[in-house]
Amino acid sequence: MAQSTLEAIIQDPYITIGQLSEVLKLSERTIKNRIVLLKREGLITRIGSRTSGYWEVFNNV
Repeated sequence: MAQSTLEAIIQDPYITIGQLSEVLKLSERTIKNRIVLLKREGLITRIGSRTSGYWEVFNNV
């Protein structure tokens, strides 16, 4: 389920939650929930601020 979110982050580490929502046609709340899940699984982390940061992906799937 969160696979599409992870793939979008891999393609563009600077993508925002709003952009993910538009690209994946999901609500921002759903994207936030998926990001929490990906963080808990140790697959991603956010480096920097919400506005100028980027996603770091571990264990490229």
